[in-house]
Amino acid sequence: MSTELVTNLPFSIDEHLSRQTRLRKELKKANLDAILVFAQESHFWLTGYDTGGYVFFQCAVITPDERPIILLTRRPDLVQARQTSTIEDIRIWWDSDDANPAVDLKSILAELGLKNGRVGIELNTHGLTGWNLWRVQNVLNNWCTLVDDEHLIRKLRLIKSPSEIAYTRKAAWILDRSLEAVISASRPGILDSEIKAAYLTSILQDGADMPPNPPLFNSGPRAVYGRGVSEPRRIEPQDQILVEYPVAFRRYNVKTEWTILFGNVDTAHRKMYDVARNTLHHMTEVARPGNTLGEIFDVHAKGLDDGGYKKHRYGATGYSVGCTFSPTSMDAPPMIYSGNSTICAPGMTLFYHVMIGDSDTGYAMGVGHTLLVTEGSPEVLTKLPDDLTVIG
Repeated sequence: MSTELVTNLPFSIDEHLSRQTRLRKELKKANLDAILVFAQESHFWLTGYDTGGYVFFQCAVITPDERPIILLTRRPDLVQARQTSTIEDIRIWWDSDDANPAVDLKSILAELGLKNGRVGIELNTHGLTGWNLWRVQNVLNNWCTLVDDEHLIRKLRLIKSPSEIAYTRKAAWILDRSLEAVISASRPGILDSEIKAAYLTSILQDGADMPPNPPLFNSGPRAVYGRGVSEPRRIEPQDQILVEYPVAFRRYNVKTEWTILFGNVDTAHRKMYDVARNTLHHMTEVARPGNTLGEIFDVHAKGLDDGGYKKHRYGATGYSVGCTFSPTSMDAPPMIYSGNSTICAPGMTLFYHVMIGDSDTGYAMGVGHTLLVTEGSPEVLTKLPDDLTVIG
């Protein structure tokens, strides 16, 4: 292949091509004549292609043989696709009132001789809206057989290469510095959004990507929420703020979760921290080769149940992290929940947390970190302070 125009590949050409070879082998095993790739992280991992254009209609067609990958995208992404990826065959669909890129996709499949073929399609992705899936299904109905890809590429991405781990470690370094900045910026009298600004300033100054999803900086009574909310709130002398946020470097994500208290710490609140931190420690010890993600959750459940927080715990306690694009830093599945049979293996990067939102007392507590599964003890990539952060 010609690579003279490629200027910004995230990995070596050989690494990208080897991933494509692995995918083609899996397509043969699955008896698929092609796969329709809609997930932007799949494009990035396979070819290096880096864009936000997946919010429209964008699809790569990959066959099990050595025919070149064909990308169907819009004109604004043409040069970017040429210069950030190994893709050479780029087709354009044009905007118009009656545009239907699914028709253009069908023409590509016909050109490849795929009528009546078995064609896998990536379904669990924000790069394929319901409307676009509806158009694809209607255009290809009775022309070929669409088959759920069953997370085929996502499973290939689960074990990280040394190059991917290097990006992940860089993201973790940036995150550790940002948590220090967040704690330093925290004080009564300011808006919680100002603390969020300290996070963004720190990570961007250190060379991170823009975060793929909004961070969670929930203060006061909103700290018990499991998701971020709009409208800033002013920190009071007696208060709490729970933070959970991602940092991405070259699209590879790590995450942290931490709680900052202001004023006097009630005994019940301190107990929440002790239970959460101890539970996180035991969960971390379980992340070893041969153990399942379900076993990690069981340790989480036991720790909170024994501590008296069964009523307030969630049904999942973390997930895989890796290369993802907006709107999420969760590279899931797999999630960490009861009964998940996914086995820990060296090269996996996992974020997990212990988050307690006690709606009865209004107290919240969250601790969490990102780790790398190794041959032995896991390597914790994102560090937390040694003890609960209390700002008087």
